[in-house]
Amino acid sequence: MRFYIFICLIFIVSTVSAVAGTISGKITTSNGAPIPFANVYLENTTIGTTANAEGFYSLKVNPGVYKLIFKTVGYKQLIKSISITNDPLELNVVLEQEVYTLNEINVSAKQEDPAYEVIRNAIKKRKHHLNEVKGYSCDVYIKGLQRLRGAPKKFLGVDVEQIGKEIGLDSNRRGIIYLSESESKFNFQRPDNVREEMISSKVSGRSNGFSFNQSSDLMINLYENLVQFNQLSPRGIVSPIADNALFYYRYRLAGTANVGDLLINKIELIPRRKNDPVFRGFVYIIEDSWRLYSADVLLTQDAQIRILDSLTVSQQYYPADSKVWMLASQKFSFNGNVLGFKFAGDYIGVYKNYDIDPKFPKNFFNGEVLNVTKESNKKDSSYWAQARPVPLTSEEKIDYIRKDSIETLRKSPVYLDSIDRKSNKFKPLSFVLGGYTYQQRYKKQNWQISPVLFDNLQFNTVEGVNLTLRGSFRKNYESRQTYSIIPEVRYGFSNQHLNGNVQVYYRFDPMKSGSISLKIGTEVVDFNNQGSMTPLFNTYNTLVYASNYLKLYERQFVTATFSRELANGIQFNATVDYANRLPLVNANFYSFKPEAEREFTANNPYYGLNNDPAFVKNQALSLNVGTIISFGSEYITRPDGKFYVGSKWPKLALNYKAGLPVMGSDVDYHSVNGRLYDSGIRLGLLGNIAYSIGAGKFLSNRSTWFMDYKQFKGNRVTFYEGSSSNVFRFLDYYQFSTNDYYLEGHVEHNFSGFFMNKIPLLRKLRLEEIVGANYLQTEQLNNYSELYFGLQRLMLRAEFGLSWMGGNTYQSAFRLSTSF
Repeated sequence: MRFYIFICLIFIVSTVSAVAGTISGKITTSNGAPIPFANVYLENTTIGTTANAEGFYSLKVNPGVYKLIFKTVGYKQLIKSISITNDPLELNVVLEQEVYTLNEINVSAKQEDPAYEVIRNAIKKRKHHLNEVKGYSCDVYIKGLQRLRGAPKKFLGVDVEQIGKEIGLDSNRRGIIYLSESESKFNFQRPDNVREEMISSKVSGRSNGFSFNQSSDLMINLYENLVQFNQLSPRGIVSPIADNALFYYRYRLAGTANVGDLLINKIELIPRRKNDPVFRGFVYIIEDSWRLYSADVLLTQDAQIRILDSLTVSQQYYPADSKVWMLASQKFSFNGNVLGFKFAGDYIGVYKNYDIDPKFPKNFFNGEVLNVTKESNKKDSSYWAQARPVPLTSEEKIDYIRKDSIETLRKSPVYLDSIDRKSNKFKPLSFVLGGYTYQQRYKKQNWQISPVLFDNLQFNTVEGVNLTLRGSFRKNYESRQTYSIIPEVRYGFSNQHLNGNVQVYYRFDPMKSGSISLKIGTEVVDFNNQGSMTPLFNTYNTLVYASNYLKLYERQFVTATFSRELANGIQFNATVDYANRLPLVNANFYSFKPEAEREFTANNPYYGLNNDPAFVKNQALSLNVGTIISFGSEYITRPDGKFYVGSKWPKLALNYKAGLPVMGSDVDYHSVNGRLYDSGIRLGLLGNIAYSIGAGKFLSNRSTWFMDYKQFKGNRVTFYEGSSSNVFRFLDYYQFSTNDYYLEGHVEHNFSGFFMNKIPLLRKLRLEEIVGANYLQTEQLNNYSELYFGLQRLMLRAEFGLSWMGGNTYQSAFRLSTSF
């Protein structure tokens, strides 16, 4: 039966090949220079292609007589009548440069530029053009290329030059680092539902890899008021035909030209203020219908984009039917420089075979925004030679050949062993700063030891100088199943005590985020399970200011965890923990500050001045069951796993925790809590807002110890780590923990430079304005609230905050924080 199906497929493929002819050629200027990325399509259809960077094009068409249209920005449209047979047809064409004239337009200093009338008409028709198509389906081809234009020889101890050789870069660490092609069926329904199926995928140097190309990442709709670029521009970019565009742009009519029966207006975009989030470049608008004909626009760092130095977006539209124009092709070109790594790239999308009135079945848009089929990377080079609409450039052909050869070599045990022998050499300085990794690439497994500095060599009053060494063994499988063994040892030089534990982790179901783990041993932990102060910051405050804020105790424990997705967007977690909990006392009173011993508090969360134990030894058996519900969660399904990409809606976390008085356990309590939160609600040019609202209640608390209480993330120092919106700026780490009830709220708004961008001397610093508030209510803390505002740059933040407790002023101070 399988053999019969195979024969049928061969017959179908051969039949299709027999009835399709190929038109190919080169598109050049009158002096023979190639015209890159020109559009080529059959008149009155959405069947077409795009030329490559060298001007070559290729298009497969069934036999017949057609009119073939060649068009691109800056050149006159050319229509050729052709007759297609089964034999290949070579058709080289020359495009003449388009001349946009102003001969019949008189513009004086007192008159408004005619471009404004065109733009006002386009703005009036914007909503109509935005909503005229409620949904559509089309075929999309994407080719993505990223190249490194330069890099340091070494970076943070990593031999970049050696890695460059392994991936095919030249001696100057330049060359293509990513080349991929994909074909997809793309579906869209207003306002923002998308679903895509990738049916073919090719990645240079990774025969078993799957492309990361995604059509929705290239969805740049200039008919929207605000064009979103995700992390590239958190505030978005104002469209040149937005309702409020005249406030952000000046316009100049660069000329008009006749294209067939159409009159095209070429409009130059000029920012009214240098650093507004706007495009530069040109848009081309059709007279009378006032729709976009094409666009060639640019974003620079003046528009406050991140990561990149510049991004150019070129769009071409064509008529999908007698009334509607759709995107024919789109090209992104970018470049940037991050920490000495200079990079550039291009992404080209070709859209064809539009259905502008599709009948989507019920629940078709179910949150899966992209499905990469298992067979997508099985297509060979002969398939791609026939299927790709944009011919490869000479550079791309060479890259495929070179990377395929490198991949064949890199898969051999001999080569992988030689690479491992070189990279596995032990280097003492590298071990101290970055740890040590021993790899066996052919077996897909590695061993790691954590570095000595900086987080693992610390100081506290309980252990004095303490050193933690953490290792790991990891085994990866083709199916993305993994298992790890993670041992850890910790030694305190003052209390002369050794702790150690080992964790075994197994990811058994990557499609459902299914995992189990078992951890057993001893460890030193914070009384505050939310984390009061990081060990590194505690070391600094203890030694410099004699402030031992961090309070610790010891656990002898065994913990088992289970996690798995129950349904899309619903993740279930369960933990069973049995611990023998032991108190610790101060063993070292050293500080750079004189007479520091008098200032150190005892190692208990009540800040006593004596050195008595904080509690008596006890045992605890606890059960923790919870779920996180991501409403409207969107995800990508690939053969190697399921990947969440976010949601337009908030998340809800629900949790039940119980202390069980069995097996010698000294605890007896039951508690429930919930939290509704969203880490980023876009408010357009006004930035983003994040919030978190939580509440909880101990249903019973017959026997609880301090570490069983509900804890909160507080702060008592000027410079701290962790500037997220759920951190209280002035709340004590332990004092207001509760075993009764609580109500907690956090909100923070990031204006993303809305105000600072308007101050000439400060805009180059790219500072982001932050305003936030926190609230807490417990049985012993009545209406505690905080208000803060400040400035942020990357991972550093400076704030000024005020707080109130019970309606009375509590504290106010400056705070510095980092989120490294």
